[in-house]
Amino acid sequence: MRSKFMAVLSTTVLPVDGTYKVESVQECPDLAGVPHYIGHPDTKAIVESLGAVQAESRLFPGLNPGEKAVCFPIQQGKSNRRENGFTRPHQNVRLEDLQVRIITRIDGMSYCPFCGTDTLDGWHCPGCGAS
Repeated sequence: MRSKFMAVLSTTVLPVDGTYKVESVQECPDLAGVPHYIGHPDTKAIVESLGAVQAESRLFPGLNPGEKAVCFPIQQGKSNRRENGFTRPHQNVRLEDLQVRIITRIDGMSYCPFCGTDTLDGWHCPGCGAS
């Protein structure tokens, strides 16, 4: 079975032009076996404890239409970025300090105008049944 996510990131990284939907979620999704591109030591340890695995490359290639990534940026106000202009790699963070955001590349996809479900390029919505 293919994972729901293509990547785990430490921030909203969009290296490929396209149209994206970014939404914050309250719960951590299943990350078992999903490759991560995270270098920050604490964030890396957190996502690996949730099942993510180090990607073969440090360079995230981006998402294709329909693909999703999950990112774990440090919440506003909990980062030392304001003081230094960047987040120091040795800043201690816990899961509670991170925000969970889902990035979906949506260009080239079709959505139901009634419920927002991906219609898989068909005329029938698998979410609400609209035709």
